[in-house]
Amino acid sequence: MINEEENKRINRMLFTFFYPVLMFDNIRSADISEIIDLKLILFAISFILLSVQIIAAVVIRIEKNDASRGAMIQAIYRSNFLLMGVMIVQNIYGKQGLPTAAMMVTFVIPCFNFIAVVLLEHFRGGKASAGSVAFKVLRNPLIIGAASGALFSVLQIPLPSAVTGVVEGISAATMPMALISLGISFDPSIISSKGRKIMICVVGRLVIVPAAGLPLAALLGFRDVAFVTLLIMMASPAAVSSYPMAVAMDSDGEIAGSAVMISTPLSCITLFLWLLIFRNLGFY
Repeated sequence: MINEEENKRINRMLFTFFYPVLMFDNIRSADISEIIDLKLILFAISFILLSVQIIAAVVIRIEKNDASRGAMIQAIYRSNFLLMGVMIVQNIYGKQGLPTAAMMVTFVIPCFNFIAVVLLEHFRGGKASAGSVAFKVLRNPLIIGAASGALFSVLQIPLPSAVTGVVEGISAATMPMALISLGISFDPSIISSKGRKIMICVVGRLVIVPAAGLPLAALLGFRDVAFVTLLIMMASPAAVSSYPMAVAMDSDGEIAGSAVMISTPLSCITLFLWLLIFRNLGFY
C-alpha cells in the first residue's frame, strides 16, 4: 500500500513533526521540580557520554564509511528507553515507580537526541565546524520539541483541553507509525551485504553496553526502582527513532533500521536475562 518514495515522506514527517510532539508531550507533562534525583541523573548522563566516546573510538577504527559510522554509533549507544522505560518500570513496581521513570525519560531522551544530532551531523560528509553543528543542533525538531516541553513544565504553562487532546493523540500515534515505516523499509538482503556491521550494533546494544554499565551502577549503590530504570536504559533494543533520524540526516538508514528490527525481538531474551540475573542477585 505504501511505496518507497511515500515511505521516505512518512519518515520525514515523523522526524520533523510527530517525534517533536512526542518529546514535547512526554516532558511537559512531567513535574520536573518534584521528581529530581540528581545522583541518578548525573550517573545516567555521565555513562551515556562516556559510552559514546568509547563506542565512537572503536567504530571509527573498524569502519571507514562516515555514513555507516554515524548509524552504527547511534544504534549501539541509543536505546529504546522512551518506549520501554515507563512501561517496564510500571509493570514491575506499579504506579509508585512511574515518577522515577518519567524523570529519567525527561533527561535521558533529550541527551540521546542531542548526541545523535551532533554525531550524524559530524559524519554527514565528514566535515562540520563547531558553530555549524551547534546551529543545526538548535534547529533540530527533536531538540525544539524537548526544549519546548521543558519550558512548559518548568513554567507550568497549561494547555487548553482541546490542544491537549490533539497533542496526546499525535503522541500516541508516533510509535505505531514509526514501526510501520520501519517494517516497510526492511530489506532482508541487507543482512547479507551489511550483516557484520548490523551484528556489531546488535551485540553492542544488547550485551556489551549493559555488561559494562550495570555492574558499575550496582557498585555505586543504585537499587530497586532506580536500578531497574538504569537497566532498561542500558539494555533496551536500538531506538525506533534512530531510523528516521538516520534517514533524515543522510546516514546509513539500512544499518539503522536493521539494527532496530533485529535487536527488538532479541531483546525479549536478553532484557529478560538481565532482569533475572540482577533480581536473583538482590538488586531490586
